Amino acid sequence: MKNIIKATAAIVVILLTFGCSTEYLNPVPKTSLSDLTVFDTKDRVVAQVNGMYAMMKSGQFLGGRFFVYNDVRCENFIPKSSNLVTNFATWNHTVVSSTNEVQNLWSAVYAAVNAINVFLEGLDENWENGKLKEKITEAEYKQFKSEAYTLRAICYFDLLQMYSKPYNQGNGANQGVPLRLKAQKSSGENDLAPSTVAEVYTQILKDLNDAELLAIDKYTTDLLNTTRIHRNTIIAFKTRVLLHMQNWAGVVNESAKIVSSTTPPFKATTGVPHELNPSYANIFAAPYTSKESIFSMPFTTTNTPGTQNGLPHYYSPSSSESYYLGTAAGSTFSKMDPSDARRTMLVTDSQGRYFLGKFLDYTNLTNYAPVIRYAEVLLNRAEAFVRAGGSVTQEAVDLLNAVRTRSFPGGAYTTADFATPADFYDAVLLERNIEFLGEGMRNLDIMRLSLTIPAKDGGSMGSVPAIAPGSATYIWPVPVNELNFNKLMTPNN
Repeated sequence: MKNIIKATAAIVVILLTFGCSTEYLNPVPKTSLSDLTVFDTKDRVVAQVNGMYAMMKSGQFLGGRFFVYNDVRCENFIPKSSNLVTNFATWNHTVVSSTNEVQNLWSAVYAAVNAINVFLEGLDENWENGKLKEKITEAEYKQFKSEAYTLRAICYFDLLQMYSKPYNQGNGANQGVPLRLKAQKSSGENDLAPSTVAEVYTQILKDLNDAELLAIDKYTTDLLNTTRIHRNTIIAFKTRVLLHMQNWAGVVNESAKIVSSTTPPFKATTGVPHELNPSYANIFAAPYTSKESIFSMPFTTTNTPGTQNGLPHYYSPSSSESYYLGTAAGSTFSKMDPSDARRTMLVTDSQGRYFLGKFLDYTNLTNYAPVIRYAEVLLNRAEAFVRAGGSVTQEAVDLLNAVRTRSFPGGAYTTADFATPADFYDAVLLERNIEFLGEGMRNLDIMRLSLTIPAKDGGSMGSVPAIAPGSATYIWPVPVNELNFNKLMTPNN
C-alpha cells in the first residue's frame, strides 16, 4: 500500500508522460504535465487511456508474471532453477506475506486500479462541466469509459484468483479484497476493509455490464481489435467471470452473443468476427492478431515486460530460469496425442526436456501475452451447456470438438464417449489444460471448482505435496505491506 500511495501522488503526471501510440500502447517520454491540464487536449486524454493499458501490461501483472504464477502453482511444469526471484516459492507453495511475488502482484494491480480510477473521475468531471465537448466526441467519451470499466473489472477478477477463496466456497461469503472505486491521492485514504468475494464479483459484473453498453463494436485494424477493449472483449470476459461464479445459464446467455451458430464453424457475426485460427501455432506467431486473439498485451523491441518478467523468460529453453514440462506417466504431456499440433510445436533442449513453443522470443521479448482467446469462449460455453442442463448434448460436444480437432483432427468425440456428465467435465478440463498451457489457465480452473492442486515431482528440485482446497496455502496470503498500511485489512487465512 505504501508503494501504491507513492505512485498515487504523481499518477496523473506519470500517465501523461506516456505519449500515445494507438497501435502498440508504447510509452514514449513526453513533457510532464500538471493535473490541472491533463484533459486540455484530446492527445492528453488518449495518453491517459494508453497509460491505463501500460499499467495493466506491467511485467509484474499481465505482462507476464500473473500467467506464470497460475501455471507453475500447478502440476505441469518443473523449474530449471531454484532462484526465488523467478517464482520458485510459488512453484513449491512456500510463499508468505513478505514474499516478493505476493507483494509485487498486489501492488501492480492496485496501481493499475488507481490509475483507472484517477482517469474515470477526471474524465467524468471534465465531460460534465463541458470542458471536453469540443475535444472528444460523445462516442469517444463512452468508449474511454468502457475501456476503463473493463480494465478495472479484469484487475479485481485477477486479484480474487490469487488472494481469495473461490466463489463456490461459501457462495462468495469469504473475505475478498478491498474494493477501491475512488482515486487514492493521499495516504489518509489507505484504510479500507475488504469486501466479500461476492461483493467484489458483483462490482466486476457491474463494471462489465456498464462497459458493454458504452463499448465500440470494433476498431479499424486487427492490431487494435487485439490490444484494445471492444464490445466482444467484454462479453468474452463475462463468460469467464460467470463460469467462476458457476452461473452456468449466464455463461450460455453471454456466449450466445458472440457464438452465433449452433453448429461448426463457430464464429461471431457481430463486432469483431472472432473465430478459431485454423493453425494453432500461428496464434502465437507475429503479428499476433488473428481473429482468435480477443485481447492480448502487446510488446515491441523497445517496449518489453522487463527482465525476468516476460513469458519467453519462463518458457523458452534459452532461459536458464525457465520451466519445462513434466513427462511422467499421468502427466498432461503424456495425455497429448503425438500427432496433436499442440504437442508437435513443443521444443526440446540438449537434455531432451520439453518446452512450450508459444513464447520463444527470448532475445527481444516481443511475444504478446494472451489474456483471452476465442477458444476459451467455446469451451466455457460447452461446459456451461452440460452443467446447466445435466446432460451431454451434441452442441456441447461440437463446441469441444471445434477446439480439440483444430489441433488433433483424429480426436473427435461423440456423445456416446461420455457415459455421464462427469466424463464430459473431465474431457473439457483436460482440453483446457492442453490448449492453454503457459497462458495462466490451469490454476484458475482448479480453484473455480475447488479441486486439489496436484502434487509435483520436480526431480532434483524436490517434490511438492498436493494442496487441498481447505489448506492455508490454497490461496496467497495478504501482503505484509497491505496489512501494515491498511489498518482495516485482515489476513485471509
